[in-house]
Amino acid sequence: MKASSLFLRTGVLCAVAGMGLGIAMGIAHDHTLRSVHVHINLVGWASMFLFGLYYRINPVADGRLARVQYFIAAPAFVVFMVGLTGIFLGRPETFAPLAIAGSLLTFLSMLLFAWNVFATTGASAARRVPFEGLAGAAR
Repeated sequence: MKASSLFLRTGVLCAVAGMGLGIAMGIAHDHTLRSVHVHINLVGWASMFLFGLYYRINPVADGRLARVQYFIAAPAFVVFMVGLTGIFLGRPETFAPLAIAGSLLTFLSMLLFAWNVFATTGASAARRVPFEGLAGAAR
């Protein structure tokens, strides 16, 4: 499966999880995990879905590096959210290392994305990806 599809599907699952957590917090009137809710929506839903959209509209970028990025980003996201959840539920001594590792791996994933964007945009990249190719990828 292409990285674009993996990121889009993961992003949508994160949106459902983030909204579900938000609704549960509202119903319970307990906003202890609001930071987790925010990170699920931003790192999970927004970032992952945007990665997927970029890779979908720029097929040249949707290759090995994009898949490597995904297989770092997805587990990093889970580790990061577990770590944050543990911290906000009162166990920072146990869960802070997970939050730190997850956040650092999430940052690595973003660096890979930045590398991919810079490598697949600009004058030389525009010559490799004809406009018609992009229009066909959007269908």
